[in-house]
Amino acid sequence: MTELELRSKVVAVMRGWLGWSEANGKFKAIIDLYNTQKPLPRGYAVQYDDEWCATTVTAAGMAAGLHDIILGECSCSKMIELYRAIGRWEENDAYRPELGDIIMYHWKDGKDYATTDCTKPPNHVGFVAEVVGNTIKIIEGNKGEAVAYRTAQVNGRYIRGYCLPDYASKAGEEDEVSYEQWKAYMNKYREELRDNDSSEYSEAARKWATETGLIAGNGTTIDGLPNFMWEDFNTREQLIVVLYRFALDHGLA
Repeated sequence: MTELELRSKVVAVMRGWLGWSEANGKFKAIIDLYNTQKPLPRGYAVQYDDEWCATTVTAAGMAAGLHDIILGECSCSKMIELYRAIGRWEENDAYRPELGDIIMYHWKDGKDYATTDCTKPPNHVGFVAEVVGNTIKIIEGNKGEAVAYRTAQVNGRYIRGYCLPDYASKAGEEDEVSYEQWKAYMNKYREELRDNDSSEYSEAARKWATETGLIAGNGTTIDGLPNFMWEDFNTREQLIVVLYRFALDHGLA
């Protein structure tokens, strides 16, 4: 996947959770997912009555398959420490966030925020979902006890800084294919082989095999002709059926 696709992937997870709340109980699934980490960050299992904004960020990274770059924590301050340790914490006021960046807030930022640097502990966190001009659209867990949108301005008040998952480091990596996906791809590939295409060298043998009934095929092609599936795979079961037909034809069985 490209870097943009990876960024979009985690934001898509957050969009899928919009409306999950304490009121409808769906927020519990986010906390339950977070608690499947082994080991749990600092050994702590998040409780349903805990604040869950950072928990949501971590769980979204897990759901998107990006847990190795969206670092796991249920504490905003501890999450900053993780990103600072790997050089991925950004608090330059001139920074323009990108899709998938993690935005941290401090709600007691002073009125002189534009000319001073807030270094106080963060109170809240979310994912940047869109940036248009100087307007940032964010999706947050535990915003009013729900997963919901917020808007803010670039270098606006209350922004503490940004944790920056290293999406570029994962760009271009092969997606893991599940067993069910692999079977679907294999079936599609075999369908492409079942169209009676064949090589000249086998023409005489194919003619003999069909005229003697050794090969019966299965169904018809789109032009109505018997489909002998010449280039498809041959199982042992099919092989012994062909040999048995040959034996019958020659009085050997």
